[in-house]
Amino acid sequence: MNFRSVLYIIGLLISALGCMMLIPAMFDLLNNNKEWRVFASTGIISFLMGITIILAFRNRETKIGSKETFLLSVLSWIFLAAISALPLYLSNLNLSYTDAFFEATSGITTTGSTILANIEDASKGILIWRSILQWLGGIGIIVMAVAALPLLHMSGFQLFFSEQAEPSDKLKERVKNLATSIIIIYLIFTFICALLLNIVGMSLFDSICHSMTTIATGGYSTQNNSIGHYDSLSIEIVIIFGMIIASLPFILFVKMYNNDIKSLFLDKQVKGFFFLLLASIFIIAIWLNTKLNFNFIDALRVSAFNVISIITGTGYSTEDFSKWGGFAIGLLFIFMLVGGCTGSTTGGIKIFRIQILFKVIIQQIQKVIRPHQIVKITYSKALIDDKTTLSILALIFLFIASVFIIAAILYFIGLDLLTAFSAAATSIAVVGPGLSAEIGPTGNFNSLPNQAKWVLSAAMIIGRLEFLAVLILIMPSFWKR
Repeated sequence: MNFRSVLYIIGLLISALGCMMLIPAMFDLLNNNKEWRVFASTGIISFLMGITIILAFRNRETKIGSKETFLLSVLSWIFLAAISALPLYLSNLNLSYTDAFFEATSGITTTGSTILANIEDASKGILIWRSILQWLGGIGIIVMAVAALPLLHMSGFQLFFSEQAEPSDKLKERVKNLATSIIIIYLIFTFICALLLNIVGMSLFDSICHSMTTIATGGYSTQNNSIGHYDSLSIEIVIIFGMIIASLPFILFVKMYNNDIKSLFLDKQVKGFFFLLLASIFIIAIWLNTKLNFNFIDALRVSAFNVISIITGTGYSTEDFSKWGGFAIGLLFIFMLVGGCTGSTTGGIKIFRIQILFKVIIQQIQKVIRPHQIVKITYSKALIDDKTTLSILALIFLFIASVFIIAAILYFIGLDLLTAFSAAATSIAVVGPGLSAEIGPTGNFNSLPNQAKWVLSAAMIIGRLEFLAVLILIMPSFWKR
C-alpha cells in the first residue's frame, strides 16, 4: 500500500477545497456580511493544511493502484466532509459540529438532507457554499465511477473498457481523457442550466445555486419551500430536464461529443430509465387525480416534477408528498431505492443493476425449465461474466440489507418506524427528504437525536461510495501485501 501517494492526493483535494471557500467569502464580502471572515480564515487554514500534507508526502512519482484507489475513494469523502463542515460550524448559524458535519456530508455526497430550519435567513455565502459542495460531490462521484468502480465489476463502466484489449498504460490514459471530457461536459451542463433558469425568471444568484444542485442531483435549495416557492411551470420544466440529463450516463455524452449520436438513444439503460419515469409519473398522476381529487393536468405536473426528483435522487419538491397517502408513499419509497443510470450523479441501486437482476431471474427460470441448456447473460451485445453478475447481486443485497440495518438502529435510538425507514433509505440512496412529516419535504433533520445524525452521515458516505468500496477496506485480506 502506497500511503504516501494517497495522502499526497488528499492534500491536493484539501488545498483545492480551501481555495473554493474563497468563493462564498467573496459573496458575503460583496453583501457586507461578516461571515466572509469565517470562510476566508477556514479557507486559508484548509489551504495551508493541504499544502503541508502535500510537502510532507510528495513523491517523485505518484503511483495509484487498485488498493490505493479504494482507500482514496473512502478517505477523501470523509476528510472533505469534515473540513467542509468547519465554516458551517463557525458561522452565525449556531450549529453544533454534529449538525455542521451532517449538513456538509449531505452536501458533498449530493444527498440533500438538511438540518437548517430557515434556509432563507442564511447568508449568500452559506447558500452558495452548500451548492458548491453538492456540485463538487457530483463531479467526484462521476470521476470515481470512471476510475474506481470498474475494478469492482459492478458499475457498468467495465463494459466500455472491455470493448478492446489495451495495454495498462494506454488504458490509464484513456481513463484520464474520459474523466477530463466528463468534467468539461459537466461544466457546460451547469452553465446552460444556470442560463435557462435565469431566463425563465430566477434571480441570477438563485439560478447559479440551483444549476449546481440540479446537475449534481443534490437538491439543496435557497428557499424553505424548495422549488415550490417559485410556483413556475417554466422553472420546473428547466429543472426537470436538468435532473434527467444529470441522471443519464455521462460516458454517453462523451460518445455523442465524438460524433456517436445514436449511442444515447440506443442504450438499454437509458431506455429502461425513461420507461420507469413515464410509467411512474402516470401511475402517481392517476392516484392523485382519483384519490386526492387533483385536476389531471395539475396531477401530471405535480407527479412529473416530484417523481423525477425522487427517482433521480435530487430531492427537490413542489408539494408535500408525505400527505399523498400510503400507496403513493410506498411507490415513492421504491423509486427512492432504484435511482438513475450508472455513471451519473444519482444514487440508488441504478437501472443497469436492476436490469441485470431481472436477466439473472430469467436465466434461473430457464435453467429450471431446461436444466441442460447453457444460458448466457448479455447486455448491449456484451457478455456479462459471473464475476460482474455476483458483484451486482452482492451490491443489491447489501443495499437492501443496509436500509433495514440502519432503520433498525434508528428505531432503537428512538425514531418512529416510518421516519426510521425513510431516513435510512434516503441516506443510503442519497435522495434527500424522507417520507414522514418530520423529515419530509416540508420538514428537516434538525429534530433528530445526535446519534441518529452520525448514523445517517455514515450511511450517506457508504451509500455514495457503493458499499463494496467501503467493505473492501475492512477486510483483513485487503491490507495484506
